[in-house]
Amino acid sequence: MSALLSSASTTHHKLNLAERELVDRLARELSLIASPGQIELAFRSSAGELYNLAGAPESFPGEPLRAFPFEELPGAELLLFVNDAPAQVKTLAEIAAGNILDRMAVEKREDLLLDELGASWESLEAVYEISTDVLRFGDVRKALQRLIERFVCLQDGLQASLYLTRDGRLEPLASSSSGLDVLDWQDLGPIARAIGGNHAIMLAEELSEPLFGKNAPWASAACVAAAPLSSREQVIGFVAVWREDRRFELNAAFSRLLEAIAWQASMLLESDRLNRTMRENERLAQDIEIASSVQQTLLFGNAPATVQGIRIACFSAPSQRIDGDFHDFLRHSDRCVDVLIGDVMGKGVAAALVGAATKNQFLRALANLSIRARGSAPSPGDIVRRAGLRVGQHLIALDRFVTLCYARFDLDRNCLEFVDCGHTGIVLYRRATGEIRMLRGDDLPLGVLPDFECAQQSVPVMPGDTFLLFSDGVTEMPNAEGDFFGEERLIECVRDWSSLGPDILLEKIRETTAEFSGNRGPADDFTCIALQVRLSEDAPAALSRSAEFPRALEALAGVREWILTAAGPECNGGLDKNDLSRVELACTEAFVNCVLHGTQGDPAEKARITVHSWPGHFRVDIRHEGPAFDPLRAPAPSFDGSRDGGFGVWIIIHSADEVSYSREGGTNLLSMSFLAKRDNQCN
Repeated sequence: MSALLSSASTTHHKLNLAERELVDRLARELSLIASPGQIELAFRSSAGELYNLAGAPESFPGEPLRAFPFEELPGAELLLFVNDAPAQVKTLAEIAAGNILDRMAVEKREDLLLDELGASWESLEAVYEISTDVLRFGDVRKALQRLIERFVCLQDGLQASLYLTRDGRLEPLASSSSGLDVLDWQDLGPIARAIGGNHAIMLAEELSEPLFGKNAPWASAACVAAAPLSSREQVIGFVAVWREDRRFELNAAFSRLLEAIAWQASMLLESDRLNRTMRENERLAQDIEIASSVQQTLLFGNAPATVQGIRIACFSAPSQRIDGDFHDFLRHSDRCVDVLIGDVMGKGVAAALVGAATKNQFLRALANLSIRARGSAPSPGDIVRRAGLRVGQHLIALDRFVTLCYARFDLDRNCLEFVDCGHTGIVLYRRATGEIRMLRGDDLPLGVLPDFECAQQSVPVMPGDTFLLFSDGVTEMPNAEGDFFGEERLIECVRDWSSLGPDILLEKIRETTAEFSGNRGPADDFTCIALQVRLSEDAPAALSRSAEFPRALEALAGVREWILTAAGPECNGGLDKNDLSRVELACTEAFVNCVLHGTQGDPAEKARITVHSWPGHFRVDIRHEGPAFDPLRAPAPSFDGSRDGGFGVWIIIHSADEVSYSREGGTNLLSMSFLAKRDNQCN
């Protein structure tokens, strides 16, 4: 065997060049493990002829111990023959031969990788050049057309086309040819499965038979390749390239170049989609802004400022830019006003349209009934019944419903008449008695049953009463734990802040609900309407007295004595001992604030105190010069001791029945009214 191996450089007869080079290398590598008479190595060519490693044809007795195939020479094998050798020698020879062949395969793969890297570098240069050229175009269709044109310039005779999916078919968007047809997926033949699986495909040898539909431009091509176009969610099309002759070789380098071009096209399309989405969002935002402005006109009426004896404030915040809440105010006279508040099931533009249509039906119902009644105001029950019958069928057809409350405040009759159709009810706080409760009706929402019916209810109205109408977005405001704000907290807000008037009451409700929810914004449409019946001050006061006091704490005792004297039994409007205690406590805190927050350093500065008395209530006005100081805007006190201050204002608010602050020039004016408490007259 040694002699045989040493002659490996002789002519190899019928072996081809690749086989002769392989035999020479094997002879050199295996000379270290071969032993004469024990191990014989032979080479079987791809043609089936057997050669010793010197290249001479030879026959070997018996079957080889092991045959090792060659990756780079399909059909060729290295044969290992062992003659009377120990088991250890057989194992060593087998392992050594396998290792040599493995190392040769690795070296071959490394050579191929280097070749591919060189080809890839050329592909990268081509992609960079094409990308730089294409990105100059602002229009995506022009950019893709330029991409295809630059791609086909890389090889003579190369053709390409880019298709996008639309309505289940494939439309050509860019192509090196003109007049291409829309394709169906079945026209793609074997390309369809690869593209559907988001894979590239190259076909050459398989094209001996028709594989594609007649509308495919590559139907008669000698070779074709395709790569998918993808968005983040799905395949949106593909790029196909083909040639009519076989001079062009489809190899790994070309496949990578095609995939890079397809990726570039995908990025152009995705960028165009994002830009169009951004522009569409900008247009949508502008439309919503306009719709939101229109909504303020169609859905929300302005609170009237001329209803004698009633102060009204309203606030609405949509959970989206447009919501389904609506409200309106219909004034019948100087002392009579109707309030409509409603909530459409759902949110967004659709709910707003339903709300506007429903509100319009109520206005039409009121107008038609008023004509029939020859100018007199129809009852709330008649208005709701007529509007409900007209709009109910439409709501049922739309599979929506509307909750609402229609309330009439008539101060000439001192009466509230209302109809509650599945709404949230009305909070009534009667300061004259200290009672607070919910007013509710039993009627179903509009749009639930075709035969709509409703019942009108009424309660007396008294001076100092506060009414709150609201949507469920207020009580169902959630916190981080998922708990709702609820009616009890809302009622507590009314109890704590109603003496400050409707405007500040709504501010406090908004602040309290925002703090409860962690300032996450309303989860549902948020609407509140507050009405307060003013204390009767139209008639001249039975008593009016004024006095001035030094703005010093030493004057506090004199202030208290003067106020209690002025509020004596004959002229205090009917206040009892407990009412007078409230007067004394509130006035003490108000005067202390006047001293602490007024102009400093001039002992001659005075505070002017005026008292007024009417039947049923008593008012104290405190005026003083100095910087603006609105005690009603002061933060609530911290009862856990974590923050000082605010307790004096808290006492004033909870002692008086009506408190207001105003600024007249350089003068601060704080007014506090006190009702003579009565027995429970809420029913």
